[in-house]
Amino acid sequence: HLKNKDRVNERHRKNHLINKDKIRAKKYNITPEQLLAMYKEQGNCCKICGIHKDDAPRGLVIDHDHKTGDVRGLLCNEDNLMLGLIKDDPERLEKGKQYLKTNGKFNK
Repeated sequence: HLKNKDRVNERHRKNHLINKDKIRAKKYNITPEQLLAMYKEQGNCCKICGIHKDDAPRGLVIDHDHKTGDVRGLLCNEDNLMLGLIKDDPERLEKGKQYLKTNGKFNK
């Protein structure tokens, strides 16, 4: 009985993610086919960290440029939040990288 319940729960989880993807694709003005192609191109993995969509707690999300609206790729929620928190600023990301590499001992 438990195995069947687990299978049903997993099927509901996957269907929920598929429906969520369809809604998001429409939001970013891409077709479900384009979204599927993105998944295939990225091997169903986050473009930054490489986690597989099935291992990411919230699946993958559609990342886009906030200035142009252009879709850039599929990311795990954590990496998408990271880019949002640094306001998509490559310089800030680089400074954060240097900060981590030097344990905070670097000059701006």
